[in-house]
Amino acid sequence: MRMSARTLPLNRSEHMYWAGEGHLGPINQPYLLRFAHPVDTASDAPLVRQTLRELTRAFPRLRGVVEPSAFGHHLRILDDDRLVDQLFDDAFRTEAGVDASSREALAAFHTRFINEPIPLERGLPWRARWLPHPTQPALMFSVHHLIGDGRSMVQLLCAILGRLNGQPIADCQLDAPSMMPAVTPAHGWQWPASAWRWWRNSRAERRQARTERVITLAQGHSPRFTTSTVRHHELPCPADAMRALAKAHGTTVNTLLMAVVANTFLALDAAQATDTSPKPTPTPARALHPVAALRTSVDLRRYFPDGQGPAFGNYVSAFTVRARRQPDMAAQIASLEAQVKGALARYERRDFALPLCLYELLPLLGRTLYSHLIVQGKARGRLPQLSCHLSNLGSAEFIHPAGASVRLAELWPATLSTAFLLGALSLNGRQFLSVIHQNDEVPTPAVERFLTELDAQLRTLMAHAPTPTQAQTTPPEGRRAA
Repeated sequence: MRMSARTLPLNRSEHMYWAGEGHLGPINQPYLLRFAHPVDTASDAPLVRQTLRELTRAFPRLRGVVEPSAFGHHLRILDDDRLVDQLFDDAFRTEAGVDASSREALAAFHTRFINEPIPLERGLPWRARWLPHPTQPALMFSVHHLIGDGRSMVQLLCAILGRLNGQPIADCQLDAPSMMPAVTPAHGWQWPASAWRWWRNSRAERRQARTERVITLAQGHSPRFTTSTVRHHELPCPADAMRALAKAHGTTVNTLLMAVVANTFLALDAAQATDTSPKPTPTPARALHPVAALRTSVDLRRYFPDGQGPAFGNYVSAFTVRARRQPDMAAQIASLEAQVKGALARYERRDFALPLCLYELLPLLGRTLYSHLIVQGKARGRLPQLSCHLSNLGSAEFIHPAGASVRLAELWPATLSTAFLLGALSLNGRQFLSVIHQNDEVPTPAVERFLTELDAQLRTLMAHAPTPTQAQTTPPEGRRAA
C-alpha cells in the first residue's frame, strides 16, 4: 500500500469532497484543543509553531494541493522547501481577541472557523489558529477532509501532543488511496454471492423504509446549503458513570449512547404528536412508523488483507441503524446491537462490493456533473433522510503520551455534514459532545430542545440504573463501529 509518487489519485470519498466543496460549504475538520495548563508563553508561540511545521514535514499529505490533470484532478505533494515555508506562514497564525477560558467564546470562534474555506489549489490543505491565554490556551487545528478522515485526524493530534511533550514526530508514509482491497471479495467466484446478498438486503430495506417516517430536527426544506453552527455541550453523565451504565445494561458505551440519542429523537416526536397547540393538519405520513435513523461510520482499514492496511488518508464508509419505539432500554439496545453487528458482518463478507465499486465510477462523471448531482439532490430534497450522524471517538486519553505534562482540558472535534452531526468523546472523566448543524433547515431552538431532552434521558437513566448483576455480560468494545 506504500507509495512514493508525488501525485496521488483521489479516491471515491475524496472526489465527493472535491465535487461538493463550496456547494455544501467548506468540507473541513476543525478540531479545537483547549489545554489544561500554559503551553507557550511567548506571543508568537514558537513551540506550537515549530510543532506544526515539523508535522507538515512528517505528514506528506499536509503538503498536498489539488491540481488539474488532463481529465480530472489529483493531489500533488509539494516538496518541503521555501514555498512550503511561505504557505505555512499563511496557514498558521496567532488569533488575538478570543477568550480561550470561555467555552462560549471558543464555540463562537469554532462556528466562524468551520465556515471558512481552505484554498486547496494554492495553499496548504490545513489551517491553525493559536489562541493565547495565560492559563488555558487553545489551538484550532483544521484539516480539509480531502486529506484524511477522523482516524487520520487522531494521528495528527497524537503527533502534536507528543511533540509538545518533547517527543519527535515520526515520518508518515504515503498510502495508496484506493479502498477497493477492503470492499471487494478476495476471489472472483465470490462475486455472485456478494451481489445477491446486497440485492436481497437492499430490497428488504427499501420495503421497510416505505413503512417508516424518519424523525429529523429539520423545519422545512431549503433548496441550498448555507452555513453551519458548532455547539460545545458537556453531557450530565461523567465518563465513569457512563461506563457503569453501559456495564449495567450489558452493552458498550457506544451502543448505550446510540440508544439514548435514538430515544431522544423518539421522545421529541412523541411530544410533538401530543402537542395540543394549533398546527397544520397532519399529513398521511403520520400513519407511518416514526424511526430515528442514525448513521455511523465504519473504518475500512480493518477489512484490508493482512499487512496491507493503510494508515493515513480517507478509508471510511457508513451505514445506518433505524430505531423504533421499544418497551424499555434493554429492548432498544438489543435492537441496535443486532443492526450494528449485522452491518459489520456485511462488511466482513464484502456484501457491499457491488455498490461501492459502482461508486468508484462516479469520478468518471467529472467534477462539474458530479457537483451538479449534489446541488440538484439538495434542491429537490433527494438526499438521504437521517436523524443524525453519530460519531463516537470513545476515550480520548490515549492522545496524551505516557507521562505527559502538556495535556488537554477539552477536545471538540467537528466537520461539515449534510446531516445533523454529533461527535462524542470522553476526556478527563467528562463526556463531551460536539453538535454541528446546517443553519438552512435546522434552527437553533430545535437543537436546544434536542440537547435538553438528551440530558433528561441520561439523568433518568442514571436515576434508574440497574445493577450489573441484573444485566448481561458486557460485550467486547471491539464491536464498536469506527
